[in-house]
Amino acid sequence: MKAVLNTAPTMEPVSVPEVKDHLRVDHNNEDELIANLVASCREQVEQITNRAIMTQTWDVYLDCFSDKDYIVLPFGNLQSVTHVKHKDTDGDETTMTVSTDYLVETNGERHGRIVLPYGGTWPSGPFYPSNPISIRFVCGWTSALLVPKRIKQAIKLLCAAQYEARGDAYTGQMTVTEDQTAENLLWNERLWGTF
Repeated sequence: MKAVLNTAPTMEPVSVPEVKDHLRVDHNNEDELIANLVASCREQVEQITNRAIMTQTWDVYLDCFSDKDYIVLPFGNLQSVTHVKHKDTDGDETTMTVSTDYLVETNGERHGRIVLPYGGTWPSGPFYPSNPISIRFVCGWTSALLVPKRIKQAIKLLCAAQYEARGDAYTGQMTVTEDQTAENLLWNERLWGTF
């Protein structure tokens, strides 16, 4: 399974004023820097947790349909499936119909799934040789208010670490210690599973 981001989030789980408060920054000179830190740290948290934090649209590409009666989608918090399409050997595309050809299980904060209806079967090949099956879906929390506090706090901690170490030059010997607090906060928020 290959996943490609189609539409990035339009909002962040923590705001610039929240992060400025956490950093004890009382001026507006670095708002753009802090906004970039928030986005960067949210992306880092997404990598650590295997989640999409805020609403975003993804395309996944499969070489063949599952040998099971379901396909697990990555990133959790599945909101909807926009389409499931497959191409025949000539490249002609067929769009499958929800509720007739497949069902959608959102499964809350866990992995969402596309499931065959009772007695249904996946289309059989042969398929087009390049990205023959595509699934577009929307996932992530719909509001910053719904994002778990552990995730928000981890983002703030990562922002603070990056804010403090933003390219200052060091001379001489330096000792680096890694703070695991953010990773510890995110441990229970991780989605496990391979795709």
